[in-house]
Amino acid sequence: EQMIAESAYYRARGRGFMAGDELQDWLAAEDEIDRLLLNQA
Repeated sequence: EQMIAESAYYRARGRGFMAGDELQDWLAAEDEIDRLLLNQA
């Protein structure tokens, strides 16, 4: 969960922390981390 939180933070930072897209940032971060972990397996 820490990896997802960090990824979501960097996504939010990249878009200037504009409000309203927090859930999308989190879901995209989950997808990204899931793919990374699956590729390492």
